[in-house]
Amino acid sequence: MLYLTVVVLAFVLALTVQGLKGKFCGFPDIKLRKTWLAVVAFALQTITRLLGIRGVESAVKYSFIIQALVFALLLVCLWSNREYVGLWFIGLGASMNGLVMLINGGRMPVSLEAMQKAGIKEVTDMILSGADNKHAVISSTTKLKFLADVIYLPGFIGRGMGVVSIGDLVVALGLFLFIYELFTRPMIALKKKNDQ
Repeated sequence: MLYLTVVVLAFVLALTVQGLKGKFCGFPDIKLRKTWLAVVAFALQTITRLLGIRGVESAVKYSFIIQALVFALLLVCLWSNREYVGLWFIGLGASMNGLVMLINGGRMPVSLEAMQKAGIKEVTDMILSGADNKHAVISSTTKLKFLADVIYLPGFIGRGMGVVSIGDLVVALGLFLFIYELFTRPMIALKKKNDQ
């Protein structure tokens, strides 16, 4: 719910600001490039995660390569739309997550204590059994633990995730800024065009 909450808040704020100015977003002016890369990345990650849950060993075995490809596709998509400041934060947060995952074998280290606090027993059992190709429990050999999933999110905000990383919070900030920009920036461009 963290990402959904920030998207809704940014959307409401953007519409409120635009409404107070007596302006509305020009949807035809919203231009995003290479979004298909993000769609492919999310599809690849979702499919391999489902295969891992179903016990397909290759999905778990090649998690390092799969995660590297997912992050590469996302970063190319973000770079292609770099005029949006929010995407810089999303890229930074994704890079923080990518770094800790890649140096720990392609999986995001996650705190067992934080998962227990969040009460996500099914997810915890799946990670402990090795069926999750995206996560692994933090151990004494884990590198860059401070970038791992160690932050417990309580209440409504934590639903669906429960435990997040610093990178996830940076992504959430970027998502907020990006949605706000998306619904206010086209009007800035239109205003400049009309002023000329």
